[in-house]
Amino acid sequence: MFGQRTDIFDRAIGSDEITLDDIADMPIMAAYHYWNDRRGEDFAPPRKSFHLEELPPRLIPYMAMVDFLGPPLDFYYRFFGSAMAEVSGRELTGKTYYADRVEGYGFVNARLFPVLIERKTPMVHRTTWESVRGIRLVTATLRLPLSTDGINVDGAVTANSYEFDRTSFRPA
Repeated sequence: MFGQRTDIFDRAIGSDEITLDDIADMPIMAAYHYWNDRRGEDFAPPRKSFHLEELPPRLIPYMAMVDFLGPPLDFYYRFFGSAMAEVSGRELTGKTYYADRVEGYGFVNARLFPVLIERKTPMVHRTTWESVRGIRLVTATLRLPLSTDGINVDGAVTANSYEFDRTSFRPA
């Protein structure tokens, strides 16, 4: 962990893959429907045809857009929503995960982005985690591939739904 203090890191408590049906009633499905419309007959749309500003404004703060770089694989945060920055305690827009040594956040993406690149299909996960701010959350994350050439995944969009983990609250 690059010799840093471990108390500044977010930590995952558990993560499970879920289905699109599990998030059917969540606002993040708007991102899926938009992505699906933009891709047409292709497995994924190119980044240039995915415009965050065309999504519901309330969803955008809970989204990120990344470009995949490498090899070796690294990801550049082209956009990191303000709600994500607030919850995580970090602003990652313009940062590259490995090159900028982003620590304590994005570790789930670091594990799942290679899977997204290989599968070339949307992925949905429910992760319970504790932020550096001591907030325990349950996050449903939709990861959507992007492809400039129609063959390789060279980017992704994520949409997140945060809920406080009510089981972690203890009455005073």
